[in-house]
Amino acid sequence: MKHLFRVLATLTGLVFLLLLAGCNGGGGEKTATPTVATTSATVTATVPTISATVPVRPTAIAARGVRIVVNSTADTNARDDTVTLREAIMLATGEMAAADLESSEADNVKGEPGPESADTISFDAAAFPPDAPATIALTATLPVLIIGGDAVVGAKAGVIVDGGQLGFACFRIDSDGNAIKGIQIQNCHTGIVLEAAARNNMIGGSAEGERNVISDNDAVGIRVDGSTNVIQGNYIGTDASGTMSRPNAMEGIWIAPGAQENLVGGSNPGEGNVISGNSLFGVSISGMGAKGNLVKGNYIGVDASGRVALKDRYGVVLDSGAQNNIIGGSAPGEANVISGNQSGGVLIRGPGTKDNRIIGNFIGTDSSGSESLGSGSGIWLLEGAQGNIIGGTGEGEGNVIANSGIHGILIEGAETTGNTIRGNSIYSNGRGSIVSRADNIGLAPPVIAAANPVQGTACANCIVDIYSDSGAEGKVYEGSTEAGADGRFTFDKSPSGPYVTATATDANGSTSTFSSPFSVPTG
Repeated sequence: MKHLFRVLATLTGLVFLLLLAGCNGGGGEKTATPTVATTSATVTATVPTISATVPVRPTAIAARGVRIVVNSTADTNARDDTVTLREAIMLATGEMAAADLESSEADNVKGEPGPESADTISFDAAAFPPDAPATIALTATLPVLIIGGDAVVGAKAGVIVDGGQLGFACFRIDSDGNAIKGIQIQNCHTGIVLEAAARNNMIGGSAEGERNVISDNDAVGIRVDGSTNVIQGNYIGTDASGTMSRPNAMEGIWIAPGAQENLVGGSNPGEGNVISGNSLFGVSISGMGAKGNLVKGNYIGVDASGRVALKDRYGVVLDSGAQNNIIGGSAPGEANVISGNQSGGVLIRGPGTKDNRIIGNFIGTDSSGSESLGSGSGIWLLEGAQGNIIGGTGEGEGNVIANSGIHGILIEGAETTGNTIRGNSIYSNGRGSIVSRADNIGLAPPVIAAANPVQGTACANCIVDIYSDSGAEGKVYEGSTEAGADGRFTFDKSPSGPYVTATATDANGSTSTFSSPFSVPTG
C-alpha cells in the first residue's frame, strides 16, 4: 500500500506532460560518444561537487566450497529423490541440514552446505534444458538469503521462477556477497528485493549465461533498500531476446530511501542492463538517504540493439530528496541511452532532490548518437529540485539531448533553482531547447551583438557558454568565457555556425535559457 501511495503521489502533477506526450513520436557498450566539441572552458562556474563510490564487485562467488544441484521443478520440501530450489536455499542458509536428506537427494550435494560455507546452487540441464526453459511455480516467497556468500546460478540451464501473481517477492536477499545469475523471474510482486542489510550482492553479470530476465512482475523488477550492490547485464521489462516488451507494472529498478552507492550497469562490454518496456519508470532513485548511486552504460527505453524504442513511461526519475547520484559518466562506455520513453527521459523533482549529476548520456537518440528515437521531454526539473548538474565542460561530460517531442530541458517552479546546464549538445527539440518558466532565478539569457569574435552582454561576472547551431538551440559546444563586472563578454574563437547562441551561468549555479541566435558571417 505504501508503494501504491508513492506511485500515486509521483503521478500527481505529471498530468500536463502525460497529455502532451501523445504528441511525440514516440545494455551494452555504446558505439559512439556525444557530438560535443572538446574545447576546454577557460573558466568554470561555482557548482555543487558530488561523488559516488563505485561498489566493489562481490568476491564471495569465488572459491566456493559447496555445490547444490536443483533437479526438480517442484516447489516442495519433501524427502524424495530430487532437490528443489526451495530445499537448496534452505540447505545453503542452514534451515535444513544435509544429514536430513535421503541418499538420492544427498547425491545432488557436494560438500557441507550451511552457514559456514559459500554455497553455489546450480540447475541440472536435464531437468532445465537451456533451449526449453522449465518453470518453477512458486507457492510462496523463497527462503531469504540471510547468511551471505551464496549464489543461485542458472547458467548452462533454462530456469524460469514464476510467482504465479500471488503477491509476494520471489527472491529476497538480506545479507552480504550473494549472487543471482541466469534466471528468468516473472509474475512475482517484486522479482528481487535487496533488503536494508544487503551489501555487495551481484544481480546478473557480464559473462555469457549470467543475465537475469526480470519481467512481467506485478510491481517492481528489482527493489534496492541496501547499499553497495551491483546490478549488471540484465534484461528488465523485456523478453529473453531483449526486443519485446514484457512490462513490470511499476519500476524496472527502484532504488529506495536509504539505499546508497549501488551500481546499476557498468562501462565494460556486457555490464549494461536493458531496462525498457516497464509501465512506470525504468530506474527510480527516490527518497531521503538515496544517495551516491551510479547508473551508467545502460539502455533505458530502447531494446538490446540500442536502435529501437521500447518505452518506459519515464526513463530515469530522481525525486523526494535523492541526492548526489550520478546518471551516466564521461569515460567511454559510461553513457546511458535514455530514449524512446513515452513521457520523458529524465525527471528530477521535489525539494531536497539536489546535487545529482546527469552527464555524458544519449537522451533522445539511439546508441550511435545519430538516429532519432525521441521522448516526451528530454529532462524535466520541477517542484524545488535544486543544485543539480546537467552536462559539463570536461571531455565527455556533455549529454546529447535531442529529438524530444516537447522540450529538450524544462525547468519550472519558483523554488527550482541553482540547476547548472553546461556543455551539452541540445538540438532538434519540438518546443524549445531550454525552457525556463520564471525559475532557476529567472536568469536572463545573454545578448549577442557580434559573432566573429563573439561579443555581447550577460549577467555580471557570469560564465557564458558559446554554442553553434543551425537554428536557435545549441548542437555544438564551442567553449566558455566570463562576463565582466559590467556584463560585457568576448569569446575569441570563431564559432562554426551557421548561428551562434549562448547561455549564462551565475555564481549560484543557475543557468539561463539560450540567447537568440546570431548569424555567423561567412567568407
